[in-house]
Amino acid sequence: MSYAPKAAKGSLPRLLLTRARAQAEAFSERVRAETCLETILSPMQDMRDLEASLDLTGISALAFTSKNGVEAFARMSGARLPAYCVGEATAARARALGFEAKAAAGTAEALTAILPESGVLHLHGRHVRQVLGARDLEIYDQVALSLSLEAREQLVAGGINAIALFSPRSAKILADNLPNHLKTKPVLYVLSAAVAAACPAGFTARICASPSADDMLRLLSADFPA
Repeated sequence: MSYAPKAAKGSLPRLLLTRARAQAEAFSERVRAETCLETILSPMQDMRDLEASLDLTGISALAFTSKNGVEAFARMSGARLPAYCVGEATAARARALGFEAKAAAGTAEALTAILPESGVLHLHGRHVRQVLGARDLEIYDQVALSLSLEAREQLVAGGINAIALFSPRSAKILADNLPNHLKTKPVLYVLSAAVAAACPAGFTARICASPSADDMLRLLSADFPA
C-alpha cells in the first residue's frame, strides 16, 4: 500500500530533502537511483563550527551522536582517540577520517550502553537532545534556515508528495516555516519516533524501522518504486 499522494499527471513525484546541503546532495543521488522520485533540496539547518576550547586532559575516548560532530572535531584537532558513534553511518565517517570507531544501534540510549565508564568526551552541536557522560563540548552550531522559495511555491501548489526529516530540530524548523495554505499535505518520512513527535500536526508520518539513512531509503523505495 502506498501512503503517498499521487503526482500530477505526466510528472514524477517530488521529495523535499531538508538535511544540511552536503548530506542532502548525497542522499538525493541515492533517492534518484533507487526510486521514481525527483528531489528538491531545501536545507533547514546550516552547520557552522564553533570556536570551542578543547581540553583532552584525562580523555581516552570520544562520543559522537552525528557525522557533523565527527567532521567538526576533525577540523579542529588532529587527535584520533577511539570513537564511539551513535550509528554505523557516523562510525563510517569517523573511520574515513582516521578514527578507530565503534557503532551503536542508532540511538543515544544504545550509544550510552557501549561507552566506557570514564574518560569519555561527548562532542556535539549546540542543539542536542541528550548529553552523554560526565564531560561534553559544543563544537558546532545548527543554524536554522527558512524554506527556499522553490520549496514554498511547490508546497503551496501541491507539487511536493513527500518530505524526508532526519532530526527533531529539522522537523520543528519545518513546522515553523510551513506555508499556511497547502493544496495537499505531503507525507512525512521520518527517521524515528522522536522526529515524528516534533513534526507539524495533521500530517501522515511514516517512521523508519531503524534510525538510518538506509532504512529511510527503503521506506521511500517501498512507496515510490523505481
